[in-house]
Amino acid sequence: MSKKSDRRLSLAVAASLIAGGVMLSAPAHAQINVPQAGATAGGTIAAPTVMPRAVTVEQALKAPKDMEAVIEGHIVNRIKHEHYTFQDASGSIEIELDDKYLPTNQQITPETLVRIIGEVDTHRMKPNDIDVKRIEIVK
Repeated sequence: MSKKSDRRLSLAVAASLIAGGVMLSAPAHAQINVPQAGATAGGTIAAPTVMPRAVTVEQALKAPKDMEAVIEGHIVNRIKHEHYTFQDASGSIEIELDDKYLPTNQQITPETLVRIIGEVDTHRMKPNDIDVKRIEIVK
């Protein structure tokens, strides 16, 4: 191959890599900082994201799949391993609470006020439940 055809091949490979989204000069853990709507060029927005969330059991029972749930109430009984009944003033719902999320050296009783943070799971043949990702004792 001639130098001219080598150069054309190199340019063709580079162009296809760039068009395919591969950047040869970017590190493996590169962070992309793009302007957001409403931001000035090169600026960023430092505001909390407002997403819909269920804040009562009643809302969680009607919520779509994967909606965030942040609810205060009580764990009133154990259904089976890592499955409990959670209750607030609006009703009760089954929660799935992995042992790894339980607070260490603290006992939770039906009288303990807790805040659960998780995602709503929907089912065809049974009511919604909540997959708990974090639990906090409210003091």
